[in-house]
Amino acid sequence: MHPGAQDLREIILGAQDNLINVLATVLGVAIGSGRVEMVALAGLASGVAEAISMGGVLYTSTCAERDLHLSSGAADGGNIPIHLRIKNPLRAAIVTFIAAFVAALIPLAPFAFLGLGWAMVVSALLSIAALFALGGWKARVTRRPWWIDGLTFVAIGGLAAIASAIIGVLLKTHTG
Repeated sequence: MHPGAQDLREIILGAQDNLINVLATVLGVAIGSGRVEMVALAGLASGVAEAISMGGVLYTSTCAERDLHLSSGAADGGNIPIHLRIKNPLRAAIVTFIAAFVAALIPLAPFAFLGLGWAMVVSALLSIAALFALGGWKARVTRRPWWIDGLTFVAIGGLAAIASAIIGVLLKTHTG
């Protein structure tokens, strides 16, 4: 089994989702407000809340999956014990939380070091590269063409970022 394959679902759910959410948030707020401090507040609040939420969702959904198997009698069927077929809910939650939290920092970090205009550009470029790398890693684990999954992840992130940027333009609260 490829390293990371055991946590593939959790890493992709946490990292891809929060990377896209925080990128879209910081671009939309940067365009709409024109204020770095608003970007930092919105991006950090969004990133932390989403990491906690996603970890919680993976915990409850993995518990639900386990409970469904147990209640349907699936635990008695087959030769593989249920604890080997169903992921550990706490592990799923922790891996997802960590992946989401780390991913949130990628689009947010440039706003701590650069002016608003450059921070938006660097944030978008770093996020695109991270999404492409995440998709490429997923493809390696699942033995698919790396560039197809990399481009798929970038396309999804790009759509969300463009939608958020359009909202920022339409609801602009500054004149600068």
